[in-house]
Amino acid sequence: MAGATSVPPLLSLRRSGQSGIKTMQPNWGVVYTDSSYSTIAYLFGGARINLSNMQAGDEIDIRIRKVVIPDGEWVLHDQRHYEGVQPTYHPSAAIGAIPDTYGVEIAMLQGGGVMTTVEAEFYAAKILGTS
Repeated sequence: MAGATSVPPLLSLRRSGQSGIKTMQPNWGVVYTDSSYSTIAYLFGGARINLSNMQAGDEIDIRIRKVVIPDGEWVLHDQRHYEGVQPTYHPSAAIGAIPDTYGVEIAMLQGGGVMTTVEAEFYAAKILGTS
């Protein structure tokens, strides 16, 4: 006798096309956003931002915001501040995975020093067969 089987949805982790070199600005600039505002949960898979270009006097802030209800406003999830030359043993900022449904946004600004660029890599995991 044949029986029915149930296969749970599988998540496909992918590097975002929004990854790449980001030029710092003296005001908040969005460097990553995923705001499909769907009803399907996904996983913002995290980010690595290379801060090894930072010099003495440089200050960079990274802000993470989410939308937590349908048609809601952006809400601060986390904010981090980095100053000066970063340690050679850990020159990057790491953002961990964040479960999400309605939107994640990462923005950066450079509040001090000579404007620089940073390399950023973002990942998202979506249910196979969805965009």
